[in-house]
Amino acid sequence: MMRVAVITPYYKEPLEQLIRCHQSILVQKANVTHFLVSDGYPNAVLDQWDCEHIRLSHHNDYGDTPRGIGAASASAQGFDAICFLDADNWYEPHHLETMISTFKRYRVPVVTTSRALYTNDGQYLGQCKESDGIHFVDTNCYFFHKSAFELCSAWLFKPKGQSIVGDRILWKRIQDAKVQYVHHRGITVNYVTDFAVHYQMFNLTPPSQSRVYCKNQCKFISYKRFVEQSYSPEY
Repeated sequence: MMRVAVITPYYKEPLEQLIRCHQSILVQKANVTHFLVSDGYPNAVLDQWDCEHIRLSHHNDYGDTPRGIGAASASAQGFDAICFLDADNWYEPHHLETMISTFKRYRVPVVTTSRALYTNDGQYLGQCKESDGIHFVDTNCYFFHKSAFELCSAWLFKPKGQSIVGDRILWKRIQDAKVQYVHHRGITVNYVTDFAVHYQMFNLTPPSQSRVYCKNQCKFISYKRFVEQSYSPEY
């Protein structure tokens, strides 16, 4: 049976979120190990969980270094596949079973899947139209076979300022390398969003504190500020 590692970087997320994330992995019908990698604020409770708990100092790079170190550890321990799951998100119970069966059917180095979007207060928005396996794939939606582990180095060894778009860099690495992959259209990942664009995707007005990425400045600002400052060319 394939040994699968799921890498979760965590920072200061509430324990309830960590429990939801972890429980969604424990119910998977797969030989899976959850790697929880603290980014500067380790929670001692996790030492009692059925997981690999890795403690790191704070890197302030949106979880990229914890992802890279977790992936390197899983590779060194001989795992057959690596996935990533952010601490505030969770899998559907059949997620890994679907990823593994898709891999066995097509024998490609990378399998991707679709995601559902939720608000911070638990409201279901709908299926994400952005992470479609054509234009982009979200971090939480990958399944890397060991033949493609080298791609996980994209989380590391880059200018710190690029971490804000680390998921885009990983996607570009896959495209540039012309790595074969298959996208499963079923929704098996649940993603909690505070990005304004995801509200707009469903014709909803974004909350004032939802985030907007300012490409020219390489940083996030609130939607409220974006609306107030949108007249400026720098936005």
